[in-house]
Amino acid sequence: MKTTLALVGLAHPFEVGYDQAETLLSKTARALENEGAAVLDSGVVMHDLETVRKAAAFLKGSDADALVVCIATWSEDHHLLDLLSDVTLPIILRAYPARDTGSLCCAHQIGAVFTDIGKTYECVYAEPDDPDAAKKTMAIAVPYALAGKMAHARVGAIGGRVKGMTEIAYDEFAIKEKLGARVVNLDEKEMTDKVAAMGDGEAKALLETLRPRLSRCAILSTEDALLESVKYYAALKSLAEEYELTALSVKCYTTYMGKVCLAYSLLEEEGISCACEGDVTNALTMELLRHLSGKAVNNTDLLYPDEEKNTILFAHCGSSGFSIADGKIELAPVRLADSGVCCRFTVMPGTVTAVNLCGHGETFRLSCMVGQALPCGMEFPGNPTVIRFQKPVGEICDWILRNGIGHHWMIGYGDFSEILRRFCEIQKIRCHML
Repeated sequence: MKTTLALVGLAHPFEVGYDQAETLLSKTARALENEGAAVLDSGVVMHDLETVRKAAAFLKGSDADALVVCIATWSEDHHLLDLLSDVTLPIILRAYPARDTGSLCCAHQIGAVFTDIGKTYECVYAEPDDPDAAKKTMAIAVPYALAGKMAHARVGAIGGRVKGMTEIAYDEFAIKEKLGARVVNLDEKEMTDKVAAMGDGEAKALLETLRPRLSRCAILSTEDALLESVKYYAALKSLAEEYELTALSVKCYTTYMGKVCLAYSLLEEEGISCACEGDVTNALTMELLRHLSGKAVNNTDLLYPDEEKNTILFAHCGSSGFSIADGKIELAPVRLADSGVCCRFTVMPGTVTAVNLCGHGETFRLSCMVGQALPCGMEFPGNPTVIRFQKPVGEICDWILRNGIGHHWMIGYGDFSEILRRFCEIQKIRCHML
């Protein structure tokens, strides 16, 4: 996920160091770019109303996730108050070591003012080209960037949720309030009408265009099942385009088991997060992890804690993106129904973050645990992953039950625990970290 930071300067013409303000701004920008940020350097050093208005005009036209205010000298704090009339971005104050500029002094003064007016802020104090300071700035900014991305998320809820899974009932108000995302409720007939409208000839032609993407797959399902799955892929892709969806979830169990799995795997690689069983909330969890990891996310159930090996098996029927496969992929009938096409493969080893999101209103909660995905066999027909965590598996199961954590776990590659903790703090989401 690319994080975009806008930079403005702040300095007083009467103070020592004013003549170095632009240099500090430029050095700070380069250090942040070295840490992977997309930097929008305004080149503006605010010191009067005209320069504040110039900075505001620059920021209004930007897509910044946060604003870094580079404080070169002590300055009049009302310049930032004027800027806040036009700019609502999260603010990171950047102060620099010096005996005679008053940079840190000014940051403290602004912090006191921001506290009194209820404006959230962070502060980083170090030399402009200090790489650790740039890392700290990014650690502050990334959760805000994630919040910005989620504010534009649109998840399609197709057919509602699976009956018997009250736990996954989604709260549209909490989703909008806490995540910023919007739920787009769709009747499953919108999907099935599109499937019915697609003839076999058209489906065969589409399948041929998909052959390069399926070249690494051993196809064990029937040709009829494959064509039906292609029709569902086309239908879901069309709905995603029509409603501008970034994620979706179909009430697949049991009616559409094996019918939408291949579509999910393909769409996940196209940047559309797809969750099973009508679990809208965890479709958005996949969206969170996809933004952070830049990879496909594994949609799983927690199935089997092995106390002897201190590992836990996670798996689901098989609908994850091919890019996380550790080897061969089988397109095979889905378990239980023994029909359709699901995508069976074991997943790559590596550091992973497993996340569950569930609840309603003030109980809306995100739970997170980080471990190591290990090489494994097809221990469950789907996309199994075996994870070893630092804590004993018995303690983990007790922790899950004690905190009322749901049964669906979305698994992304990388350790995102601290980012998610800060994201929850910013968004006022109850958070459980293992």
